[in-house]
Amino acid sequence: MILQTLSSTFLEKSTVRFRAEMTRLGFKDGTDVSYTVLNAKGDYGRAKSLLTSAIDENTPDLVVTVATLATRAGRDLLSGTKIPQMFLIVTDPVGEGFVSEMGKTSGANITGQSHVVPVESQLALVSQILQTARRDTPFRIGILRSTYPSAVSESAQLRAAAHQFPIVSLTDLGFPYLPGDSGRPEMNKSAVELITAHKDSLDGIWLVAGPNQTNLDFVNTVLATGMPIVNSGNIRNARLGAMLALQSTVELNGRAAAEAASAILSGTNPADIPVTRPSKFIAGVNVLTAARLGAVIPSGILELAQENVFYRQGRGN
Repeated sequence: MILQTLSSTFLEKSTVRFRAEMTRLGFKDGTDVSYTVLNAKGDYGRAKSLLTSAIDENTPDLVVTVATLATRAGRDLLSGTKIPQMFLIVTDPVGEGFVSEMGKTSGANITGQSHVVPVESQLALVSQILQTARRDTPFRIGILRSTYPSAVSESAQLRAAAHQFPIVSLTDLGFPYLPGDSGRPEMNKSAVELITAHKDSLDGIWLVAGPNQTNLDFVNTVLATGMPIVNSGNIRNARLGAMLALQSTVELNGRAAAEAASAILSGTNPADIPVTRPSKFIAGVNVLTAARLGAVIPSGILELAQENVFYRQGRGN
C-alpha cells in the first residue's frame, strides 16, 4: 500500500522508480506484489481517512508513505500496530520523531529515508559562494515557507545552524499552508505580500522543502517580485534563477526505498533497519543570480554542478 502526500512530479517519479526497483529486486508487479496507491492531495485528514479505509478493507503487508504529511498520518495510524511502515521523501525524520538520530534504527515498526541535503551542507555551499562578494555585512536572507510540516522543519533546522555561517543572516517568513489546487493562488499571494513587506530588509529568498518549492507557478511568482532566490532544493529552479539548488535524485530515492521494502517483505523487522539519507546529491547553480548578488560561483562548485550550470534567468516551464 502506497500513500502519497500529493501529486507532484518529484514524488510521482520517485514512486515510479521505487516500483521499478522493486521489480528489479524480484518483486514483480501483479505476481509477487500488488500495489494500492492512495493520494492525500496535501490534506492530513484525507490521508488518515484514505489509509484507515484501505486498511479496514485489506490489511497490507507494508505501508509505504511518500513525503512528510503522508508519513505523519501513517505514523499516527500505525504506531502500536504490527503493520510495518517504510517512508521516503521525508525532510526531517528526527524532528518528526520517527527516529532519534539519522543513521540509527527506530526500535519500532517504521524505517525509511530522508531526501534532503543536510542544512549544514546547504549553508556551507551558499556561504562559499556569497563570501566571494567580499562585503562587510551579512547577506540578509528570508526563509520563505508555508506551515507545511517539512517547510517548518527545514526552516527551524536552518536557523538553528545559521550561527556557524556568519556570512548569512536568516529571517523566517511564514504563511499558512492551504491544501489542494484551490489553495495555491492564496499561497502565492501570501508569498508576494511577505516579500513586498520585507523587500527593504532582505537581499534574497531561501525556498525550503515542501510543495511550494516544487510548484512552478509558485517559483515563477517569487521570481516575478525581483527578489533573488539564493537557494532552492530543485534543479529546475536553478535553471529559472535560483543561485543554488541541491537535490537528491529519483533513482537514489527509489533504490534506497526498494531495498528497505524488499528487506521488510523478506522478513526483516523495520525496527532493525537504520533511517538514512542518500549518499549522493546533484547540484545546480545560476551564475547570473550570483553576479546580481556581487558574487561568483567558485570553480569547485561549478565542477559539482557539471551540466547544471545556468547563465540565464526568467520564467519557464
